[in-house]
Amino acid sequence: MRLGVVSVFLLFFIQFLYPQSDTTSFDLLPNKLSLVEKTLWGERGLFRVAGLAPLTLESREKELRLRRAMLSFHQLGGFITLGLMTATVYYGQQVFDGKYELINKHRNFVKATVVSYYLTASFTLFSPPPLVRHERETSSISIHKALAWIHFAGMISTPIWGLSIKKTADPDKFSKLKKLHQISGYITFTSLAGAMIVVTFFK
Repeated sequence: MRLGVVSVFLLFFIQFLYPQSDTTSFDLLPNKLSLVEKTLWGERGLFRVAGLAPLTLESREKELRLRRAMLSFHQLGGFITLGLMTATVYYGQQVFDGKYELINKHRNFVKATVVSYYLTASFTLFSPPPLVRHERETSSISIHKALAWIHFAGMISTPIWGLSIKKTADPDKFSKLKKLHQISGYITFTSLAGAMIVVTFFK
């Protein structure tokens, strides 16, 4: 079940990073839409067909306001997630150093970080498309998205290593898994921090 959810989210995530062409005669949508944008907000998207968001100038103006709000929540959520992840890494390192009495605090912060991370991702994943999508070779957004590949992979792999540690009874395997879990956690934390710094301070 969990693997299925992760697979679907990964598919959406990949499509979000690599938009597909989708032109409209109204010029109210960008030339390229991601799979999620096309499914929800495209010319024949679910919201259009259901009549919830007709493809009109007035409706698009409302969508753009909604998009700005969702992206603002995405940025705010990014900092909240980074704060939670900082605490997760801190307590994880403490446990790694032998303070096993802090394991429950570490696990609680892990749960909070995971929930915050995917909720934050959903704000940008499901937001309406912009009016124009600018294509530039290198920008703060492109670097932010490149780092997103890394921390997204880390958000999948790090908990898996953690669960593997919990289940193993082999001392040698336990040490190896613990080290992999630690390295994966620090890479995930660093890439998320870098993504937030780039998108916040470099325009």
